[in-house]
Amino acid sequence: MMISGISIRAVWPLLAALISGVLLAMCFPGWNLSGMVWVWMLPLFPAIWRGRSKRYGFGIGYCAGFAFWLLNLKWLWTVSGLGGMVMAAFLALYFGLWGAIAVSIGNPWRKRGGRQAGRSAVGAIQQKIAQKEATQKKSGLLGGVLNESICSLRFAMINAAAWVGVEWLRGWVFTGFGWNGLGVAFHDTPVLAQAADLVGVTGLAFLPVFMSAVLVQSASRIKGEVASGKLRPRLDFSVAALLLAVHFCYGVWRIKDVGSWQTERVRVLLIQENIPQDIKWDPRSVADILQGYSDSTEAAIKELEDSNVELLQANVDRDVVEMKQPDLVIWPESAVPNPLLFVEGEKHHYIYGDTAHLLENEIRPLGNFSIIAGMNEFEARHDDALVKWKEGGRQYNSMAVVAPDGALEQSIQTYRKIHLVIFGEYIPFVDRLPFLGEIFKFSAGADFSGNFDAGTSTEPMVVDVRDGEVQLIPSVCFEDTVGRLTRKFVRPAPQMIINVTNDGWFKQSEAAAQHMANARFRAIELRRPMVRSANTGVSGIVSVTGSLRDPVTGQRQVVEDGNGNHFVRASLYGHAYAPVHGPVTLYAAAGDWFAFLMILWVVIAVIGSRLTKA
Repeated sequence: MMISGISIRAVWPLLAALISGVLLAMCFPGWNLSGMVWVWMLPLFPAIWRGRSKRYGFGIGYCAGFAFWLLNLKWLWTVSGLGGMVMAAFLALYFGLWGAIAVSIGNPWRKRGGRQAGRSAVGAIQQKIAQKEATQKKSGLLGGVLNESICSLRFAMINAAAWVGVEWLRGWVFTGFGWNGLGVAFHDTPVLAQAADLVGVTGLAFLPVFMSAVLVQSASRIKGEVASGKLRPRLDFSVAALLLAVHFCYGVWRIKDVGSWQTERVRVLLIQENIPQDIKWDPRSVADILQGYSDSTEAAIKELEDSNVELLQANVDRDVVEMKQPDLVIWPESAVPNPLLFVEGEKHHYIYGDTAHLLENEIRPLGNFSIIAGMNEFEARHDDALVKWKEGGRQYNSMAVVAPDGALEQSIQTYRKIHLVIFGEYIPFVDRLPFLGEIFKFSAGADFSGNFDAGTSTEPMVVDVRDGEVQLIPSVCFEDTVGRLTRKFVRPAPQMIINVTNDGWFKQSEAAAQHMANARFRAIELRRPMVRSANTGVSGIVSVTGSLRDPVTGQRQVVEDGNGNHFVRASLYGHAYAPVHGPVTLYAAAGDWFAFLMILWVVIAVIGSRLTKA
């Protein structure tokens, strides 16, 4: 059939790819139709498997990827439309790479000269089955069904393994961008998200791809069997369904299991100021921003004290009444505009002016809690009796923890951000190519102040909590989306993840909700609760099962208004439950072992296909 000279047969694979990309985008915040994770590949597989060349497979995969990223990253347009387009075009390359694998060694329909090709070790089995019907007849119906099912499962395995491997690659190349991997689609399906503590969120992508590949192959065979009037059992579908059932049962068991762990309850107070980005970096607003955090903290503490009075009055006959008193007060990334200064070789920090006065005289008197805040650290030098900023010295995007007592300058410990954002916190070759800085200024609306340096320490931070200690796994900004980094901080001790971030660059877009969706998997992977404090975005407390509800009270622990809007100026008092014995998950111990195993499987399949050709 022709429409305006264009063959539908030639166009439908492209349309199927675009539809698949759109359906995949719907799995994530912005649409939140998580169930699409089981559907989106159903048009894509037939479109790719009808082809023969890797170029064709790459092209179809690329089109699906470009459609997905164009929609999924549309929040980048709040900063730069050109940047959004370039990012989508780049990330689609990974979909194209997967498509090239799927059309070749992962293709159960690939033919050559009218016969089944057997272009891979897996394909060779199917070729032998087609060529040796006599053997199948001897083995009977069961043998034929079994062989067909083995072929189907192996092709499904190749495609799923390739997808996991390519996603891992995306999260690693050029420091990586693991944002919204397929497994993140389970952010609102807690039971299916729990296996992340075994295989990481990247490994969760395996099952949806595997299931889709089996379904498409089964549908194709059933179509042919209906035409011939000879329906046969589908063992491959049964195996896929069994895997899904095992996955589901593990999630049910794990949620119940971790709920029985002994925990150290940490009381936290989050302060979210919701400061617009154009104000946040205005030097004239520094004093107002700093005072705003102080005033909001004081108001939140006063509200807790009033609540305690009401609680005492309502329980006057009880011997013990627990007061609402925070152990940690957390401000977000870059909450303190004035930098900390450090001198090489000295353990303490130097802090001057309004910041020192505010912390010492306004914040510390409010209670016996540690204050955690995002600050920048600048290298300094001694100049007579003063310590001054060192020109050309190192500078870090840091998170500072200020103890409730002791000399201020000696009571500060810092974590220096390790995983820097390219073209955000550093620009490669900007010294040699100054126009890159101008591009940054055009996109961000602010001058590029110079590259940050990357930190190196993966030692947890330690804070006092009532009669004991709790270790903090620190992360700044998008580091809470990088599982391979946060796992390096895990120790067999009571721990919790602390993230300070600022999603204000992207205004009131779905970027903030997507960021939280990605971050929640760090709590599941490591079985450590996570506390996130955002300038504007999603501030909240994530349990070890990835839930935003208090495991004891069931109350939702997110900064938001009555309509569920999280772009508000508000505070949140809640609880994080750190496992006392700090069990170390398989993912925490072995990292991306499953992704490496999948990559190895694909490599073996490629080698097998070469040997088959020979």
